[in-house]
Amino acid sequence: MKTRSILQIVSGFKPSVDGMGDFARRLGDTLWQRNQLRSHFAVYRNPPTPFDARQILPNTISYSGEASAPAFIEEIDRLQNQHQFDCVLLHYGPYAYSPTGEPASFVHEIEDLAADTRLLVFFHELYASGMPWKRAFWTNRQQRDSVAQLMQNAKVAFTSNIKYMKRLEDINDDNRKLIKLPIFSNIGEPRDLRPIHQRARQLIIFGQLATRARLYRENRQAIENICRKLRIDKVVDVGSGESPLIPRSLAGVEVRSTGFMDEQQLSALMSDSIAGVVGYWPDVWEKSGVMASYQAHALLPILVELEPRRIPAPPYLPYVLAEEIYSLADRDGTISDSGIQQLATAAHEYYMRNQSVERCAEVIAECTTGQG
Repeated sequence: MKTRSILQIVSGFKPSVDGMGDFARRLGDTLWQRNQLRSHFAVYRNPPTPFDARQILPNTISYSGEASAPAFIEEIDRLQNQHQFDCVLLHYGPYAYSPTGEPASFVHEIEDLAADTRLLVFFHELYASGMPWKRAFWTNRQQRDSVAQLMQNAKVAFTSNIKYMKRLEDINDDNRKLIKLPIFSNIGEPRDLRPIHQRARQLIIFGQLATRARLYRENRQAIENICRKLRIDKVVDVGSGESPLIPRSLAGVEVRSTGFMDEQQLSALMSDSIAGVVGYWPDVWEKSGVMASYQAHALLPILVELEPRRIPAPPYLPYVLAEEIYSLADRDGTISDSGIQQLATAAHEYYMRNQSVERCAEVIAECTTGQG
């Protein structure tokens, strides 16, 4: 009996830092373990250093000869002729296959591929916008048109959040199947989770350098308030890059900057911390891999909103707003371990029901065959 297989198209892969590549890799692992569905990863950009493909067996990987749409599609055609994959899953973002944000030529090539292949598209991002003096202003139309073209050619489309769902629904003239799948944790989902009272009183601030620097510049008082309410004795700043805005201490406690951490190191750190702060846009919080990693490790997830919410909030959200942390405090001005545990457990349980890699793999596996 022939093993079922899927071709996953991604912009980058380990050892490069690439969120979509990490997402595809973990998805591929689970598709094999849970569904006996083997993945081949066709990667657009070559890595700076070689990757040991034995790490992902029985899944496999290949790269384009050069980072151009024609060369990449030529490689995909070769793979499809050689392996006859059951379907293709494209992980898409407007800058993933074009550093200038001009994806039209790549999307045009994908259109030809979709003519005789079952195409699934995961829209990790849709399009960017900006003021007239920003490049995004001038590429916005091409990016919008590219999204519409992919929607027309996809048998099934996925995206992570309600905001993007609404935008895709507005252009879904052919009534393609559209499914919301929140992003799962790219650093794993540990099964043996220590209770809050057995963890170090550490607060993690994890994310891209620009976002972390913005948090320290604009929200330092809120973070210090969090430290006091949770009785934090160490803040751990996690992520690549250096900035003079990263403080040495907050609310009288040490800030330790780790720089880049690999998945195992970061998972171990989160498993021994009680809370994590992330700065993000509230309408699209479900596409935050940082938020997902906090939930997966049963930390208390705390969101600093980078802009006001425009879409009405649902009855329950699996995180606490930084500005509302004070409302959770007891009479002594701090939040008890049992209170932290209750919130962290609820966020973790929500994650396992709605956001886990197993749930994502189950939904995608169901879409690899059929007519719609």
